Amino acid sequence: MGRLDAKDPSGIPVRDHLNHTGRVLFFTVALVVFVLDRLTKNIVTSTVPYGTEVSVIEHVVGITNIRNAGAAFGFAPVGPWFFLIAALAVSIGLAVYVLRQPGDLGGDAVFGLIVGGALGNAFDRIINGGGVTDFINFHFWPVFNVADSAVSVGVLLLIVGYLKRKPNAA
Repeated sequence: MGRLDAKDPSGIPVRDHLNHTGRVLFFTVALVVFVLDRLTKNIVTSTVPYGTEVSVIEHVVGITNIRNAGAAFGFAPVGPWFFLIAALAVSIGLAVYVLRQPGDLGGDAVFGLIVGGALGNAFDRIINGGGVTDFINFHFWPVFNVADSAVSVGVLLLIVGYLKRKPNAA
């Protein structure tokens, strides 16, 4: 009998506890990302006039209040409603996957990053007529927001996790 097949004192398999914890972690991470994204966007839109920048480190980084109708970091400025539908589809798909599959805690947290970011920008598109508020401006990189960061970090961690698990070709 494997460690995950063992039962706790009440007779519940350890695997069920991990699945429950992973699901809670998934939804918690998604909620934290969504709330942080909303808070930061609200602070920026209420304190920085649209189209202007507040310098944080002169000529390096600033807080800029702009609207972006494209994908993360302003890429692919095609129909903004496409990105809304894509964000909702990815969020639903990942939530269904996490609920149906026994996952690991790290993977569930990474999926939470992606869903929280996707829903943060989806919500912004709904309330802003298709665009999202971007404000983090490293002058050598496109302007972005917390949701963009969460999705990007989540996808990067998925790729790293895949490459670490991928068996070497013999």
